[in-house]
Amino acid sequence: MNNFPIARELVLVGGGHSHVIFLRMLGMNPVPGLKATLISPDTRTPYSGMLPGLIAGHYHEDEVYIDLVPLCRFAGVDFIQSEVSAVDLGAQTVAVSGRPAVHYDVLSLDIGSAPALDASITDLDVISVKPISAFLARWKAFVTRFESQVVSDIGFVGAGAGGVELCLAVQHFLEKKFPDRSFRTHLITEGKTILSEFNTSTRIRFERLLATKNIQVHREFRATSAAGGLLVSANAREVQLDEIFWITQASAQLWPSESGLDVDAAGFINVGETLQTLSSDKVFAVGDCARMVNHPRPKAGVYAVRQGKPLFRNVMALLLGSSPKPYKPQSSFLSLISTGPQHAIASRNGFSTGGDWAWHWKNWIDTRFMKRFSELPNMHHEPENNLQAEFDDTMHCGGCGSKVSADLLQEVLKDILGESAPVDDAAKVEIPAGKILLQSVDHFRSFVNDPYLQARIALCHSVSDIYACGGTPHSVLASLTLPFGKPGVTKSLLTQILQGTVDQLKEEGAILIGGHTSEGLELSIGFTANGTVHPADAWSKQGSSPGDVLVLTKALGTGTILAADMRHLAKGTWVSEALLQMTRSNSNAVKIAKNFTVGGCTDITGFGLAGHCLEMTRPGLGIELQLSKVPVMNGAAECLHALGITSSLHEANKRSSGLSGLVRDAEILFDPQTSGGLLFSVPAEESEMLVSRLNLGGYGQAAIIGQVTNAPGIQVVT
Repeated sequence: MNNFPIARELVLVGGGHSHVIFLRMLGMNPVPGLKATLISPDTRTPYSGMLPGLIAGHYHEDEVYIDLVPLCRFAGVDFIQSEVSAVDLGAQTVAVSGRPAVHYDVLSLDIGSAPALDASITDLDVISVKPISAFLARWKAFVTRFESQVVSDIGFVGAGAGGVELCLAVQHFLEKKFPDRSFRTHLITEGKTILSEFNTSTRIRFERLLATKNIQVHREFRATSAAGGLLVSANAREVQLDEIFWITQASAQLWPSESGLDVDAAGFINVGETLQTLSSDKVFAVGDCARMVNHPRPKAGVYAVRQGKPLFRNVMALLLGSSPKPYKPQSSFLSLISTGPQHAIASRNGFSTGGDWAWHWKNWIDTRFMKRFSELPNMHHEPENNLQAEFDDTMHCGGCGSKVSADLLQEVLKDILGESAPVDDAAKVEIPAGKILLQSVDHFRSFVNDPYLQARIALCHSVSDIYACGGTPHSVLASLTLPFGKPGVTKSLLTQILQGTVDQLKEEGAILIGGHTSEGLELSIGFTANGTVHPADAWSKQGSSPGDVLVLTKALGTGTILAADMRHLAKGTWVSEALLQMTRSNSNAVKIAKNFTVGGCTDITGFGLAGHCLEMTRPGLGIELQLSKVPVMNGAAECLHALGITSSLHEANKRSSGLSGLVRDAEILFDPQTSGGLLFSVPAEESEMLVSRLNLGGYGQAAIIGQVTNAPGIQVVT
């Protein structure tokens, strides 16, 4: 969460080139009182300028991606990994898949474009370069297919700069990686010439280059069908191809026009000179999804990059109460077009030249640009702008004076829970005859820059104690502290939290029966969980017997990954996978384990695996852990060892374990877990079947990790 109190909500949709520039600038120039959110379906965004170099084999994949998660953390921006399907201009909300709509005071769209396919051509027929993230997955599949199958003819539809570069990059890569394989390359354009947007000198250079590389150019060929690899033109010409890459002009996504945004004939969002949409001055649009009505430009990454600074300047101006300023993009720019190997041609106006030096120049420009996002600075200065000035100097009360207002609370509760919203002062929980009541409480400061997801994780963690006792969750009480903010902001935040709570409760089969809300300096979410179990069916931590086998349901690593995330050092994919695991309920694991002879059970949380194993021992018993069998999350080992990052509780867990002199890999045993898995002890003869059932039941990393012994304490076997 950002600085508080909160006065305005900014929402960025899409992680395109303009928005990554915006995020870095926001991190360099924070605005107290601003709550900003980025919504993107992906945790990272590819830099289009380096795509040909990646395909040609000059870069590793990580070198061409900007990781949005650490960038958002640096900028103090909430990150929601999801799709947006609509904008409600009247309510000032964006519809987000799988969660409540997100409110905005100012909105910016940088959502890119979609493949421009003829109605009769589908993604099954061709490999489209848009969107790039999907293209890269299909590129890897193509390379695998090329290696194992006969591929004689490869076609590239589209002869602009992107199509020509990709054609040459693919040919270079295949010839280098598979020198003994022969194939033919085809470049298809509906125009009379290639590179129609460039000068004659540049076109001549590339015409000669294509000829020397035996690339056949098919001109005035407007493809209308590609079924089965048979490319058919509008005038009935045919080219039989084994693989078809599609690099034509991109098309617009549909939902902006369906949402009532003003668009051009092709569906791209019309914006004025301030980058504000013609539909609403509170909505901006940049990059490929937008069209500047007074200054139309090609859909090129360079224009999107250069829109980043004026976008930041104008969004901040609008948020801070001043007037956005016009922006006029330059009419031309230097193009450095790669040719496959580490060679490029430079083009501007009527001039062109080329050589290896041009590629190295381009490489220097591109890698310097990418370092701006991978090497984020440490910021220690007072912000220039501050929205908190909109609040008066009234002291924020404590006690019951800090509660969220009754009308706002009831409004949100009724919106989410309807008539089932709690109204009494205390919850009434009826305990079925013959059952005992289980209760547990947990409370967290916000550690996820997404209040909806934070609520789901906090609840999943809280009810896990019920599951560890073999019980069934019945209900929860919520304890929420919301950052000080204006009523509209507080309502928006409370809606996200309570909807996340309710959505997770559906998975747990429990209900929300009450709670308490207050305002404070930062967001924190806690739950008191209630559950029941028949005394004869209850599990305990210390019910294990010698010879029992230990089965763990989830991988370890949340502590170190979250700690690295706080330092802007964790990869977005690591964080995304960790968060997904933290929202995975332990409910089905309990249902599966009920069919087996469970001796002891605990959930792995703050004390780490070693600490919770100690809790499972009793006098005369110990535990042997097989370190190599312990499942570990992607990125956890890198965070612990390569980055040297541990959670704040790590060292205390290590001291408490009594273990010392262990190999480096054993550090994962002391990593505190949030919403971790369950640890079961079962008879040896039942263990493999239990793991198999757990794997099939959604716990793909469940594994046998050790056994109960007669030797006191914990022994670690490498």
